[in-house]
Amino acid sequence: MKPSFDFLRARLERQYLDPDFDPSTGLDAAGLDARIEAYWDAHSGEPLIRTRAALLELVLTAGRIGVDPDDRFADHIETGSGIRALQEKLQKAALAELPAAEDAERRKAWECGCFDCWLDLSHTTPDWRSILSLGVCGLRDRALAAERAAKEEKACEFYRAAARVFEAMRCYIVRLAELAEKRGAAIVAPVLRALSERPPQSFHEALQLAYLYHEVQEIEGELVRSMGCFDRLYIDFYRRDIASGALTREEAKELLKFFWIKFYAKTQGLQAGKNFCFGGLLPDGSDAVNELTVLAYETYRELRVVDPKLTMRVHSGSARAMLRQVADCLKGGLTATVFMNDDVLFPLFLKRGKTPEDVYDYVAIGCYEPAIMGREMCCSMTIIFNLAKVLELLLHGGGDPATGIRLFDVHEGELTDFDAFFTAYLDALKLLLKRAMHIERLRTAMWSRVNPSPLLSGTMADCIASGRDVSEAGTKYNQSGIMCAGIGTLADSLFAVKRLVFEEKRCTLPELAAVLRSDWAGHEELRLYAKMRLPKWGNNLEGPDGLARRVTDFAAELINREPNGKNGTFQMGLWSIDYNRLFGKKTGALPDGSRAGEELSKNTGASAGLDRRGVTALINSVAKLDHTGFADGSVLDITLHPSAVSGPDGAELIVDLVRTFFARGGQSVQFNIFDAETLRRAQREPEKYANLQVRVCGWNARFIDLSAEAQEAFIAAAGGEA
Repeated sequence: MKPSFDFLRARLERQYLDPDFDPSTGLDAAGLDARIEAYWDAHSGEPLIRTRAALLELVLTAGRIGVDPDDRFADHIETGSGIRALQEKLQKAALAELPAAEDAERRKAWECGCFDCWLDLSHTTPDWRSILSLGVCGLRDRALAAERAAKEEKACEFYRAAARVFEAMRCYIVRLAELAEKRGAAIVAPVLRALSERPPQSFHEALQLAYLYHEVQEIEGELVRSMGCFDRLYIDFYRRDIASGALTREEAKELLKFFWIKFYAKTQGLQAGKNFCFGGLLPDGSDAVNELTVLAYETYRELRVVDPKLTMRVHSGSARAMLRQVADCLKGGLTATVFMNDDVLFPLFLKRGKTPEDVYDYVAIGCYEPAIMGREMCCSMTIIFNLAKVLELLLHGGGDPATGIRLFDVHEGELTDFDAFFTAYLDALKLLLKRAMHIERLRTAMWSRVNPSPLLSGTMADCIASGRDVSEAGTKYNQSGIMCAGIGTLADSLFAVKRLVFEEKRCTLPELAAVLRSDWAGHEELRLYAKMRLPKWGNNLEGPDGLARRVTDFAAELINREPNGKNGTFQMGLWSIDYNRLFGKKTGALPDGSRAGEELSKNTGASAGLDRRGVTALINSVAKLDHTGFADGSVLDITLHPSAVSGPDGAELIVDLVRTFFARGGQSVQFNIFDAETLRRAQREPEKYANLQVRVCGWNARFIDLSAEAQEAFIAAAGGEA
């Protein structure tokens, strides 16, 4: 009888920290890196997609491997760093060829904290349905059949590369099976043998293939940011096993623990987490929640780890019992779930040109960026943009007081009233967004020269049909996301200018700019008035809320129509993740009363501690925005005191908040449930609070793993004092 998960857990959690590779099975990291470098030197003149396929094949067939005979899954392989190093080398060379003027503009914009652009290779989801229905042999054979029918050599090159990597993956699985048999891994060995010959047929086989694919794609060089709609993808495997008696419910839960712990072990919970999606509408109008959804959340609750992270899709007909189960997890401090609203996202997708049959398969890629599983390369983080910085620049004539960098010119004499000031803000916003998108198009054009991806592309039916890799827009939908951060800070600052300068006339614009350059020195009374007395975003007050709506409507209309250079458009996202802190450090004092270097408002929420009228008012403010314009996602963070959800009805409160926000038009929402005193105790005695979790931005983390600065931000959000 094999040891249980609980018995092995400590070892499983450390499996990637000290992997047990069999030295007789292949090359170590240094040997692999040398082989990769030598191959590149000999073949760098060949089509890059061919070379990339060959290098992945080299790693999968020559890297040493390891199998733990007690584990239920096998995957350990030495990869070295050669493929990643080559990717970085190619990207550096391509960047060096960008027009000097545009790259200088990007550097200036980032130095002063306005925006940055990059080639986003890290937000992907493969076609999980193809992977599970075809298996590696079927994926290989599909590519080979397409090559036989193809007439263009470039398409043939793509198909050959795709077939090559899937055959290499099959060989890797055979190698693992042989070592598993050698080491007496009686449970996993037959699973591996089966997967080397055919598609998965059991729940265990499906999970094993999914994890192996995940690992191989990340070796190829693209992060897997969604594991797909879990309850939809695996329910048939699960039901067949239960019906045949091959698996009991408890055995399935045990398997899922062995599976999920790998994602935690890989990063030790210190990265952004792996996203699994649940629930939502099915094409026949029914709810996708099933018995596997329930079992998965039970498993998650028993594991109590920060990774994986979960997405629960909700619609007006979602069963309250399932939402209550999720809310019970949140109430218990397991806050790794984000809720997403089908009733808003379906119209959003249709508005953006997605076909009705595709929208049912959307997932959150990364944190809460909605995209179609297996049909879309959303590249959801190609540009990061600081909305509040534009206002700071405007107040100082288009220049940054801290760095002296000038991004545009403003004539103060033209800003005679608030309407003129607000128009000037929108003009500057348009100018800088257009500049960022132009620079990003130049970077997007170099994608196929940096990172063709035959494995990822080979899973995509659209790439097989078109004969094009994902780097050449082979998928049906090819978008580019722009993360717009700091809407709460911006709304408060715009309203402060309106009130302080143009209505109450407490100061002129030049006087306000001078006060801000001094970081409010000698003007504490005015600062406190601006910070504590003026209406703020997040309190259901029309002044700042209306300004936020006007800005976001303008930005969405501009961004969502702009071509991205790969047969798609840019998409606006209204979120910040943890860039609210980094952007804040690069932003000076603002009219809302904030000092230089303070963090901006997070995601769509209010500035820390300024949503004074309660959670309902916060929801009402955020719901006034048109979330169908935020095709790259938007999310609200709600922090609740434990006392608010204590008792038998506590979970019902969470469900009601989700329902209320979504009924009013919100797109996504996530929760933290803690109090400031508990967080203070965790700072003082971290050993007693090793399992205390917080929802950071779009992922969970252990509170004790956060920096002191991040810990203080959470304490402030909980109402504590610095």
